[in-house]
Amino acid sequence: MSSDWEKKVNQEIDNGANAIINEIANVLRIFFFRVGLGFKKSWKNKKFFIGFFLSFLIPIAARIKSDYFLVDTKFYFKIIYFSTFIAPLFYMVIVSFVKNKEDKRNAEYRLAFEQLNFVGADSKTPILKSFIEDNGTRIDEITFESMIPIETWKSYIPQLQTSLNISIISIEQGASKRIVIIKSMAGDAKIPKYLPWDDKYIEEQEGVVVVGKTFSGNIKIDLNKSPHILSAGETGSGKSVILRCILWQLLKQGAIAYMVDFKGGVEFGLEYEKVGQVITEVDAAEKLFKYLVDENAKRLKLLRESGSKNIGEYNKKFEGEELKRIIVVIDELAELMDKTGVDDETRAKLVRIEGCISTLARLSRATGINLCIGVQRPDAKVITGQIKNNVPVRICGRFADSKASEIVLSNTKAKDLPEVKGRFLFKLGADTVQFQAFYFDDDKHFIPNKILKLRRDEIEDNKVVLDLNKENLINNVNEKFEIKEVKYIDPNIENEDDIKVENFEEQNKTENLKSTINDDYE
Repeated sequence: MSSDWEKKVNQEIDNGANAIINEIANVLRIFFFRVGLGFKKSWKNKKFFIGFFLSFLIPIAARIKSDYFLVDTKFYFKIIYFSTFIAPLFYMVIVSFVKNKEDKRNAEYRLAFEQLNFVGADSKTPILKSFIEDNGTRIDEITFESMIPIETWKSYIPQLQTSLNISIISIEQGASKRIVIIKSMAGDAKIPKYLPWDDKYIEEQEGVVVVGKTFSGNIKIDLNKSPHILSAGETGSGKSVILRCILWQLLKQGAIAYMVDFKGGVEFGLEYEKVGQVITEVDAAEKLFKYLVDENAKRLKLLRESGSKNIGEYNKKFEGEELKRIIVVIDELAELMDKTGVDDETRAKLVRIEGCISTLARLSRATGINLCIGVQRPDAKVITGQIKNNVPVRICGRFADSKASEIVLSNTKAKDLPEVKGRFLFKLGADTVQFQAFYFDDDKHFIPNKILKLRRDEIEDNKVVLDLNKENLINNVNEKFEIKEVKYIDPNIENEDDIKVENFEEQNKTENLKSTINDDYE
Protein backbone atom coordinates (compact mmCIF):
# COMPACT_ATOMS: atom_id res chain seq x y z
CA MET A 1 0.00 0.00 0.00
CA SER A 2 2.77 2.33 1.02
CA SER A 3 4.73 1.32 -2.05
CA ASP A 4 1.84 2.20 -4.35
CA TRP A 5 1.45 5.54 -2.67
CA GLU A 6 5.13 6.31 -3.04
CA LYS A 7 5.02 5.36 -6.71
CA LYS A 8 2.05 7.62 -7.20
CA VAL A 9 3.82 10.52 -5.47
CA ASN A 10 6.96 9.94 -7.49
CA GLN A 11 4.88 9.81 -10.66
CA GLU A 12 3.25 13.11 -9.77
CA ILE A 13 6.65 14.62 -9.03
CA ASP A 14 8.01 13.36 -12.33
CA ASN A 15 4.98 14.68 -14.19
CA GLY A 16 5.33 18.02 -12.46
CA ALA A 17 9.03 18.18 -13.21
CA ASN A 18 8.41 17.28 -16.84
CA ALA A 19 5.72 19.92 -17.07
CA ILE A 20 8.07 22.51 -15.60
CA ILE A 21 10.85 21.45 -17.98
CA ASN A 22 8.43 21.62 -20.93
CA GLU A 23 7.25 25.06 -19.88
CA ILE A 24 10.83 26.26 -19.48
CA ALA A 25 11.68 24.78 -22.88
CA ASN A 26 8.61 26.45 -24.38
CA VAL A 27 9.56 29.79 -22.80
CA LEU A 28 13.12 29.45 -24.09
CA ARG A 29 11.81 28.48 -27.53
CA ILE A 30 9.58 31.57 -27.61
CA PHE A 31 12.39 33.67 -26.15
CA PHE A 32 14.92 32.68 -28.79
CA PHE A 33 12.28 32.89 -31.52
CA ARG A 34 11.71 36.49 -30.45
CA VAL A 35 15.47 37.07 -30.35
CA GLY A 36 15.73 35.81 -33.93
CA LEU A 37 12.76 37.95 -34.98
CA GLY A 38 14.39 40.96 -33.33
CA PHE A 39 17.62 40.34 -35.23
CA LYS A 40 15.65 40.04 -38.47
CA LYS A 41 13.90 43.37 -37.86
CA SER A 42 17.18 45.00 -36.86
CA TRP A 43 18.81 43.76 -40.06
CA LYS A 44 16.09 45.46 -42.10
CA ASN A 45 16.17 48.61 -39.97
CA LYS A 46 19.80 49.24 -39.00
CA LYS A 47 18.78 51.89 -36.45
CA PHE A 48 17.84 49.10 -34.02
CA PHE A 49 21.49 48.01 -33.88
CA ILE A 50 22.31 51.21 -31.99
CA GLY A 51 20.35 49.90 -29.01
CA PHE A 52 21.90 46.46 -29.49
CA PHE A 53 25.42 47.82 -28.99
CA LEU A 54 24.27 49.99 -26.08
CA SER A 55 22.93 46.85 -24.38
CA PHE A 56 26.53 45.58 -24.36
CA LEU A 57 28.05 48.84 -23.20
CA ILE A 58 25.72 49.56 -20.27
CA PRO A 59 26.67 46.43 -18.23
CA ILE A 60 30.36 47.04 -19.01
CA ALA A 61 30.08 50.64 -17.80
CA ALA A 62 28.25 49.42 -14.69
CA ARG A 63 31.10 47.01 -13.97
CA ILE A 64 33.71 49.77 -14.25
CA LYS A 65 31.79 52.10 -11.91
CA SER A 66 30.54 49.40 -9.52
CA ASP A 67 33.14 50.21 -6.81
CA TYR A 68 31.62 53.67 -6.38
CA PHE A 69 28.01 52.71 -5.67
CA LEU A 70 27.90 49.00 -4.67
CA VAL A 71 28.47 47.65 -1.16
CA ASP A 72 28.74 43.93 -1.98
CA THR A 73 30.70 44.27 -5.21
CA LYS A 74 31.34 40.54 -5.60
CA PHE A 75 27.63 39.67 -5.65
CA TYR A 76 26.65 42.43 -8.02
CA PHE A 77 29.66 41.77 -10.23
CA LYS A 78 28.21 38.35 -10.99
CA ILE A 79 24.89 39.92 -11.98
CA ILE A 80 26.64 42.51 -14.16
CA TYR A 81 28.84 39.81 -15.71
CA PHE A 82 25.88 37.73 -16.81
CA SER A 83 23.93 40.83 -17.88
CA THR A 84 26.67 41.57 -20.41
CA PHE A 85 25.55 38.49 -22.35
CA ILE A 86 21.85 38.43 -21.51
CA ALA A 87 20.96 42.14 -21.96
CA PRO A 88 21.45 42.13 -25.78
CA LEU A 89 19.17 39.09 -26.03
CA PHE A 90 16.46 40.81 -24.00
CA TYR A 91 16.90 43.90 -26.16
CA MET A 92 16.23 41.84 -29.30
CA VAL A 93 13.11 40.40 -27.67
CA ILE A 94 11.88 43.95 -27.07
CA VAL A 95 12.65 44.86 -30.70
CA SER A 96 10.62 41.88 -31.91
CA PHE A 97 7.48 43.41 -30.37
CA VAL A 98 7.99 46.79 -32.06
CA LYS A 99 5.36 47.27 -34.74
CA ASN A 100 6.76 49.02 -37.80
CA LYS A 101 5.13 50.17 -41.03
CA GLU A 102 6.10 46.99 -42.84
CA ASP A 103 4.32 44.81 -40.28
CA LYS A 104 1.19 46.93 -40.56
CA ARG A 105 1.31 46.86 -44.36
CA ASN A 106 1.86 43.12 -44.39
CA ALA A 107 -1.17 42.62 -42.15
CA GLU A 108 -3.29 44.93 -44.33
CA TYR A 109 -2.22 43.20 -47.55
CA ARG A 110 -2.75 39.74 -46.08
CA LEU A 111 -6.28 40.67 -45.00
CA ALA A 112 -7.05 42.18 -48.43
CA PHE A 113 -5.75 39.10 -50.24
CA GLU A 114 -7.76 36.81 -47.97
CA GLN A 115 -10.94 38.78 -48.67
CA LEU A 116 -10.31 38.43 -52.41
CA ASN A 117 -9.34 34.77 -51.98
CA PHE A 118 -6.21 35.74 -53.90
CA VAL A 119 -4.05 32.68 -53.23
CA GLY A 120 -1.51 30.64 -55.14
CA ALA A 121 -1.19 26.93 -55.85
CA ASP A 122 0.03 26.48 -52.27
CA SER A 123 -3.20 28.09 -50.94
CA LYS A 124 -1.15 30.93 -49.44
CA THR A 125 -1.57 34.66 -49.96
CA PRO A 126 1.32 36.74 -51.38
CA ILE A 127 4.03 37.79 -48.92
CA LEU A 128 5.25 41.38 -48.86
CA LYS A 129 9.01 41.39 -49.50
CA SER A 130 9.69 45.12 -49.77
CA PHE A 131 7.96 48.48 -50.01
CA ILE A 132 9.96 51.34 -51.54
CA GLU A 133 8.50 54.84 -51.37
CA ASP A 134 9.56 57.59 -53.77
CA ASN A 135 8.62 60.92 -52.23
CA GLY A 136 9.62 62.73 -55.40
CA THR A 137 7.30 60.94 -57.82
CA ARG A 138 4.88 59.52 -55.23
CA ILE A 139 5.19 56.21 -57.08
CA ASP A 140 5.64 53.24 -54.74
CA GLU A 141 7.38 49.99 -55.69
CA ILE A 142 5.85 47.00 -53.89
CA THR A 143 7.46 43.57 -54.18
CA PHE A 144 5.52 40.38 -53.38
CA GLU A 145 6.48 36.71 -53.36
CA SER A 146 3.83 34.14 -54.18
CA MET A 147 2.90 31.09 -56.26
CA ILE A 148 0.51 33.24 -58.33
CA PRO A 149 1.39 33.70 -62.05
CA ILE A 150 1.90 37.27 -63.25
CA GLU A 151 -0.96 36.85 -65.74
CA THR A 152 -3.33 36.30 -62.80
CA TRP A 153 -1.96 39.39 -61.06
CA LYS A 154 -2.70 41.48 -64.15
CA SER A 155 -6.20 40.06 -64.55
CA TYR A 156 -6.94 41.06 -60.93
CA ILE A 157 -5.83 44.69 -61.33
CA PRO A 158 -9.33 46.24 -60.83
CA GLN A 159 -9.99 44.14 -57.70
CA LEU A 160 -6.50 44.74 -56.30
CA GLN A 161 -6.80 48.49 -56.80
CA THR A 162 -10.08 48.59 -54.89
CA SER A 163 -9.04 46.20 -52.13
CA LEU A 164 -5.57 47.70 -51.54
CA ASN A 165 -6.74 51.29 -52.18
CA ILE A 166 -4.02 51.97 -54.73
CA SER A 167 -3.78 53.04 -58.37
CA ILE A 168 -1.66 50.45 -60.16
CA ILE A 169 0.67 51.84 -62.83
CA SER A 170 2.38 48.60 -63.82
CA ILE A 171 2.90 44.99 -62.75
CA GLU A 172 6.20 43.37 -63.74
CA GLN A 173 7.94 40.05 -63.24
CA GLY A 174 10.81 40.11 -60.77
CA ALA A 175 14.09 38.19 -60.77
CA SER A 176 12.20 34.90 -60.41
CA LYS A 177 8.75 33.66 -61.40
CA ARG A 178 7.61 33.95 -57.79
CA ILE A 179 8.52 37.62 -57.48
CA VAL A 180 6.10 40.30 -58.69
CA ILE A 181 6.84 44.04 -58.63
CA ILE A 182 3.91 46.48 -58.54
CA LYS A 183 4.38 50.19 -59.24
CA SER A 184 1.49 52.10 -57.78
CA MET A 185 0.25 55.29 -56.21
CA ALA A 186 -2.04 55.96 -53.28
CA GLY A 187 -5.71 55.49 -54.09
CA ASP A 188 -6.47 59.13 -53.33
CA ALA A 189 -4.04 60.33 -56.03
CA LYS A 190 -6.08 61.93 -58.81
CA ILE A 191 -5.42 63.11 -62.35
CA PRO A 192 -7.10 66.44 -63.17
CA LYS A 193 -9.73 66.29 -65.92
CA TYR A 194 -9.00 69.73 -67.35
CA LEU A 195 -5.66 71.51 -67.57
CA PRO A 196 -5.53 74.89 -69.31
CA TRP A 197 -2.12 75.80 -70.68
CA ASP A 198 -0.03 78.53 -69.09
CA ASP A 199 3.40 79.76 -70.19
CA LYS A 200 4.63 79.27 -66.63
CA TYR A 201 5.00 75.58 -67.51
CA ILE A 202 7.69 76.31 -70.11
CA GLU A 203 10.99 74.77 -69.01
CA GLU A 204 14.16 76.83 -68.78
CA GLN A 205 16.27 74.01 -70.19
CA GLU A 206 16.35 74.21 -73.98
CA GLY A 207 14.74 71.23 -75.69
CA VAL A 208 12.66 70.15 -72.68
CA VAL A 209 8.88 70.37 -73.06
CA VAL A 210 5.91 69.44 -70.86
CA VAL A 211 2.74 67.89 -72.25
CA GLY A 212 0.53 67.38 -69.20
CA LYS A 213 0.20 66.07 -65.66
CA THR A 214 0.00 62.58 -64.22
CA PHE A 215 -0.54 61.38 -60.62
CA SER A 216 2.95 62.43 -59.60
CA GLY A 217 3.53 65.67 -61.50
CA ASN A 218 4.32 67.01 -64.95
CA ILE A 219 5.07 64.77 -67.92
CA LYS A 220 8.32 66.10 -69.40
CA ILE A 221 10.05 65.17 -72.64
CA ASP A 222 13.73 65.93 -73.12
CA LEU A 223 14.28 66.12 -76.87
CA ASN A 224 18.03 66.10 -76.25
CA LYS A 225 17.66 62.50 -75.08
CA SER A 226 14.46 61.39 -76.83
CA PRO A 227 14.41 63.39 -80.06
CA HIS A 228 11.16 62.35 -81.76
CA ILE A 229 7.53 62.16 -80.63
CA LEU A 230 4.55 60.20 -81.95
CA SER A 231 1.10 61.46 -80.90
CA ALA A 232 -1.83 59.20 -81.82
CA GLY A 233 -5.52 59.52 -81.13
CA GLU A 234 -8.98 59.38 -82.65
CA THR A 235 -10.73 62.47 -83.97
CA GLY A 236 -11.37 64.92 -81.14
CA SER A 237 -8.97 63.22 -78.73
CA GLY A 238 -6.63 66.20 -78.62
CA LYS A 239 -3.55 64.75 -80.34
CA SER A 240 -3.12 67.86 -82.51
CA VAL A 241 -3.52 70.06 -79.44
CA ILE A 242 -0.53 68.29 -77.87
CA LEU A 243 1.54 68.86 -81.02
CA ARG A 244 0.70 72.57 -81.07
CA CYS A 245 1.51 72.86 -77.36
CA ILE A 246 4.93 71.28 -77.96
CA LEU A 247 5.48 73.52 -80.98
CA TRP A 248 4.68 76.66 -78.98
CA GLN A 249 7.14 75.77 -76.23
CA LEU A 250 9.96 75.13 -78.70
CA LEU A 251 9.20 78.36 -80.55
CA LYS A 252 9.48 80.21 -77.25
CA GLN A 253 12.84 78.50 -76.74
CA GLY A 254 14.03 79.80 -80.11
CA ALA A 255 13.50 76.83 -82.43
CA ILE A 256 12.88 77.05 -86.19
CA ALA A 257 9.51 75.50 -87.07
CA TYR A 258 8.14 73.69 -90.10
CA MET A 259 4.58 72.41 -90.13
CA VAL A 260 3.32 69.82 -92.61
CA ASP A 261 -0.46 69.76 -93.05
CA PHE A 262 -1.99 68.35 -96.23
CA LYS A 263 -5.50 69.33 -95.09
CA GLY A 264 -5.00 72.79 -96.52
CA GLY A 265 -3.19 74.05 -93.43
CA VAL A 266 -6.36 74.17 -91.33
CA GLU A 267 -4.58 72.82 -88.23
CA PHE A 268 -1.99 75.60 -88.52
CA GLY A 269 -3.71 78.85 -89.42
CA LEU A 270 -2.30 82.12 -90.71
CA GLU A 271 -0.99 83.02 -87.27
CA TYR A 272 1.41 80.07 -87.41
CA GLU A 273 2.74 81.24 -90.77
CA LYS A 274 4.06 84.35 -89.05
CA VAL A 275 6.57 82.33 -87.05
CA GLY A 276 7.22 79.26 -89.18
CA GLN A 277 6.81 77.53 -92.52
CA VAL A 278 3.53 75.74 -93.28
CA ILE A 279 3.76 73.06 -95.98
CA THR A 280 0.50 71.98 -97.61
CA GLU A 281 1.57 70.24 -100.85
CA VAL A 282 3.51 67.10 -101.73
CA ASP A 283 6.07 68.93 -103.88
CA ALA A 284 6.92 71.39 -101.12
CA ALA A 285 7.04 68.56 -98.56
CA GLU A 286 9.52 66.64 -100.70
CA LYS A 287 11.76 69.68 -100.98
CA LEU A 288 11.50 70.32 -97.24
CA PHE A 289 12.51 66.83 -96.20
CA LYS A 290 15.31 66.69 -98.76
CA TYR A 291 16.62 69.95 -97.30
CA LEU A 292 16.37 68.56 -93.76
CA VAL A 293 18.31 65.43 -94.71
CA ASP A 294 21.03 67.63 -96.24
CA GLU A 295 21.02 69.92 -93.20
CA ASN A 296 21.26 66.91 -90.89
CA ALA A 297 24.28 65.63 -92.82
CA LYS A 298 25.96 69.05 -92.54
CA ARG A 299 25.29 69.15 -88.80
CA LEU A 300 26.64 65.65 -88.27
CA LYS A 301 29.82 66.71 -90.05
CA LEU A 302 30.10 69.80 -87.84
CA LEU A 303 29.63 67.72 -84.70
CA ARG A 304 32.23 65.21 -85.81
CA GLU A 305 34.81 67.84 -86.76
CA SER A 306 34.29 69.77 -83.52
CA GLY A 307 34.39 66.68 -81.32
CA SER A 308 30.86 67.34 -80.03
CA LYS A 309 28.47 64.56 -79.10
CA ASN A 310 25.33 66.60 -79.67
CA ILE A 311 24.01 70.05 -80.54
CA GLY A 312 24.14 71.12 -76.89
CA GLU A 313 27.88 70.48 -76.64
CA TYR A 314 28.47 72.17 -79.99
CA ASN A 315 26.59 75.33 -79.02
CA LYS A 316 28.57 75.63 -75.77
CA LYS A 317 31.82 75.49 -77.73
CA PHE A 318 30.78 77.97 -80.41
CA GLU A 319 28.89 80.82 -78.77
CA GLY A 320 27.59 83.19 -81.39
CA GLU A 321 27.51 80.41 -83.99
CA GLU A 322 24.89 78.21 -82.36
CA LEU A 323 22.89 75.72 -84.36
CA LYS A 324 19.18 76.39 -83.95
CA ARG A 325 16.89 73.52 -83.04
CA ILE A 326 14.56 72.59 -85.92
CA ILE A 327 11.11 71.25 -85.09
CA VAL A 328 9.08 69.53 -87.81
CA VAL A 329 5.42 68.96 -86.95
CA ILE A 330 3.56 66.48 -89.16
CA ASP A 331 -0.13 66.79 -88.37
CA GLU A 332 -1.16 63.52 -90.07
CA LEU A 333 1.51 60.99 -91.00
CA ALA A 334 -0.93 58.95 -93.07
CA GLU A 335 -1.10 61.77 -95.62
CA LEU A 336 2.61 61.25 -96.29
CA MET A 337 2.81 57.47 -95.93
CA ASP A 338 -0.44 56.18 -97.44
CA LYS A 339 0.03 55.77 -101.18
CA THR A 340 -3.37 54.22 -101.90
CA GLY A 341 -5.09 55.67 -104.98
CA VAL A 342 -2.35 58.13 -105.98
CA ASP A 343 -0.76 58.43 -109.41
CA ASP A 344 2.71 57.06 -110.13
CA GLU A 345 4.42 60.44 -110.01
CA THR A 346 2.95 61.30 -106.60
CA ARG A 347 3.69 57.79 -105.36
CA ALA A 348 7.36 58.23 -106.26
CA LYS A 349 7.46 61.52 -104.37
CA LEU A 350 5.81 59.97 -101.31
CA VAL A 351 8.32 57.12 -101.39
CA ARG A 352 11.16 59.64 -101.35
CA ILE A 353 9.49 61.56 -98.50
CA GLU A 354 9.13 58.33 -96.52
CA GLY A 355 12.82 57.63 -97.06
CA CYS A 356 13.74 61.09 -95.80
CA ILE A 357 11.55 60.75 -92.70
CA SER A 358 13.10 57.36 -91.91
CA THR A 359 16.58 58.82 -92.37
CA LEU A 360 15.84 61.74 -90.05
CA ALA A 361 14.30 59.44 -87.45
CA ARG A 362 17.48 57.34 -87.45
CA LEU A 363 20.19 59.95 -87.80
CA SER A 364 19.02 63.24 -86.26
CA ARG A 365 19.22 62.19 -82.60
CA ALA A 366 22.19 64.45 -81.90
CA THR A 367 21.67 67.23 -84.45
CA GLY A 368 18.67 69.02 -82.97
CA ILE A 369 16.25 68.17 -85.79
CA ASN A 370 13.12 66.81 -84.11
CA LEU A 371 10.04 65.16 -85.58
CA CYS A 372 6.64 65.54 -83.88
CA ILE A 373 4.30 63.19 -85.70
CA GLY A 374 0.51 62.99 -85.44
CA VAL A 375 -1.47 59.87 -86.39
CA GLN A 376 -5.23 59.44 -86.39
CA ARG A 377 -5.53 55.91 -87.78
CA PRO A 378 -2.46 53.89 -86.79
CA ASP A 379 -1.63 50.87 -88.90
CA ALA A 380 1.52 49.09 -90.02
CA LYS A 381 1.49 50.86 -93.40
CA VAL A 382 1.54 54.27 -91.75
CA ILE A 383 3.78 53.60 -88.76
CA THR A 384 6.50 51.56 -90.42
CA GLY A 385 9.07 49.56 -88.50
CA GLN A 386 11.78 52.13 -89.25
CA ILE A 387 9.73 54.97 -87.81
CA LYS A 388 8.40 53.00 -84.84
CA ASN A 389 11.85 51.78 -83.83
CA ASN A 390 13.37 55.26 -83.97
CA VAL A 391 10.62 57.34 -82.37
CA PRO A 392 11.12 56.73 -78.63
CA VAL A 393 8.30 58.86 -77.21
CA ARG A 394 4.75 57.58 -77.79
CA ILE A 395 1.66 59.51 -76.75
CA CYS A 396 -1.62 57.70 -77.32
CA GLY A 397 -5.24 58.64 -76.74
CA ARG A 398 -8.12 56.23 -76.32
CA PHE A 399 -8.79 53.75 -79.13
CA ALA A 400 -11.79 51.44 -79.21
CA ASP A 401 -9.67 49.11 -81.34
CA SER A 402 -7.00 47.34 -79.30
CA LYS A 403 -4.99 46.75 -82.47
CA ALA A 404 -4.35 50.49 -82.86
CA SER A 405 -3.15 50.63 -79.26
CA GLU A 406 -0.85 47.67 -79.92
CA ILE A 407 0.70 49.40 -82.95
CA VAL A 408 1.41 52.64 -81.08
CA LEU A 409 2.24 51.42 -77.57
CA SER A 410 3.01 47.72 -78.09
CA ASN A 411 0.24 47.02 -75.55
CA THR A 412 -3.56 47.32 -75.43
CA LYS A 413 -3.81 49.83 -72.58
CA ALA A 414 -5.22 52.63 -74.76
CA LYS A 415 -8.41 50.59 -75.13
CA ASP A 416 -9.05 50.89 -71.39
CA LEU A 417 -8.44 54.64 -71.07
CA PRO A 418 -11.35 56.57 -69.53
CA GLU A 419 -13.36 58.62 -72.01
CA VAL A 420 -12.01 61.96 -70.83
CA LYS A 421 -11.05 64.50 -73.47
CA GLY A 422 -7.33 65.15 -73.30
CA ARG A 423 -6.58 61.90 -71.43
CA PHE A 424 -3.56 60.09 -72.89
CA LEU A 425 -1.00 57.42 -72.24
CA PHE A 426 2.69 58.32 -72.27
CA LYS A 427 5.24 55.65 -73.09
CA LEU A 428 9.00 56.07 -72.95
CA GLY A 429 10.86 52.78 -72.67
CA ALA A 430 8.99 50.05 -70.80
CA ASP A 431 6.70 52.19 -68.63
CA THR A 432 3.27 53.40 -69.76
CA VAL A 433 1.79 56.26 -67.71
CA GLN A 434 -1.67 57.81 -67.87
CA PHE A 435 -1.81 61.62 -67.92
CA GLN A 436 -4.04 64.59 -68.68
CA ALA A 437 -2.73 66.75 -71.53
CA PHE A 438 -2.66 70.52 -71.35
CA TYR A 439 -5.45 72.25 -73.24
CA PHE A 440 -3.70 74.64 -75.62
CA ASP A 441 -6.21 77.12 -77.06
CA ASP A 442 -4.83 78.87 -80.16
CA ASP A 443 -7.00 81.94 -79.59
CA LYS A 444 -5.73 82.41 -76.04
CA HIS A 445 -2.28 80.89 -75.95
CA PHE A 446 -0.73 81.18 -79.42
CA ILE A 447 0.52 84.77 -79.62
CA PRO A 448 2.99 85.29 -82.51
CA ASN A 449 4.02 88.74 -81.25
CA LYS A 450 5.62 87.07 -78.23
CA ILE A 451 7.84 85.02 -80.52
CA LEU A 452 8.66 87.96 -82.78
CA LYS A 453 9.56 90.21 -79.84
CA LEU A 454 11.66 87.46 -78.30
CA ARG A 455 13.71 87.10 -81.47
CA ARG A 456 14.12 90.85 -81.90
CA ASP A 457 15.43 91.04 -78.32
CA GLU A 458 17.85 88.18 -79.00
CA ILE A 459 19.29 90.05 -81.96
CA GLU A 460 19.60 93.32 -80.03
CA ASP A 461 21.30 91.60 -77.09
CA ASN A 462 23.62 89.65 -79.39
CA LYS A 463 22.69 86.53 -77.49
CA VAL A 464 22.35 84.37 -80.58
CA VAL A 465 22.93 84.62 -84.28
CA LEU A 466 19.54 83.89 -85.77
CA ASP A 467 19.33 81.57 -88.71
CA LEU A 468 16.18 83.22 -89.99
CA ASN A 469 17.24 85.39 -92.91
CA LYS A 470 16.29 84.76 -96.46
CA GLU A 471 19.58 83.15 -97.42
CA ASN A 472 19.81 80.76 -94.47
CA LEU A 473 16.27 79.50 -93.90
CA ILE A 474 14.77 76.54 -95.71
CA ASN A 475 15.84 77.92 -99.08
CA ASN A 476 19.42 77.24 -98.04
CA VAL A 477 19.30 74.71 -100.84
CA ASN A 478 19.47 77.63 -103.26
CA GLU A 479 21.52 75.68 -105.77
CA LYS A 480 18.43 73.62 -106.54
CA PHE A 481 15.18 75.33 -105.52
CA GLU A 482 13.38 77.61 -103.11
CA ILE A 483 10.17 77.05 -101.13
CA LYS A 484 7.15 79.26 -101.47
CA GLU A 485 6.34 81.90 -98.87
CA VAL A 486 9.45 81.82 -96.74
CA LYS A 487 9.08 84.05 -93.70
CA TYR A 488 12.14 85.80 -92.35
CA ILE A 489 12.72 88.39 -89.69
CA ASP A 490 14.81 91.45 -90.37
CA PRO A 491 16.86 92.76 -87.42
CA ASN A 492 15.49 96.27 -88.01
CA ILE A 493 11.78 95.47 -87.82
CA GLU A 494 9.84 97.48 -85.30
CA ASN A 495 6.52 95.67 -85.39
CA GLU A 496 4.77 92.65 -86.78
CA ASP A 497 3.73 94.47 -89.95
CA ASP A 498 7.36 94.77 -90.98
CA ILE A 499 7.67 91.01 -91.47
CA LYS A 500 8.52 90.39 -95.07
CA VAL A 501 6.96 87.64 -97.07
CA GLU A 502 8.86 86.57 -100.13
CA ASN A 503 6.92 84.93 -102.92
CA PHE A 504 9.11 83.31 -105.44
CA GLU A 505 9.19 80.67 -108.09
CA GLU A 506 11.37 77.64 -108.58
CA GLN A 507 14.75 78.65 -109.93
CA ASN A 508 15.17 75.63 -112.10
CA LYS A 509 12.85 74.18 -114.67
CA THR A 510 10.80 71.16 -113.69
CA GLU A 511 12.97 68.87 -115.79
CA ASN A 512 16.19 70.00 -114.10
CA LEU A 513 14.62 69.71 -110.63
CA LYS A 514 13.45 66.15 -111.29
CA SER A 515 16.90 65.26 -112.55
CA THR A 516 18.56 66.72 -109.46
CA ILE A 517 16.23 64.92 -107.04
CA ASN A 518 16.59 61.63 -108.87
CA ASP A 519 20.39 61.95 -108.77
CA ASP A 520 20.20 62.48 -105.01
CA TYR A 521 17.98 59.50 -104.27
CA GLU A 522 19.08 56.89 -106.78
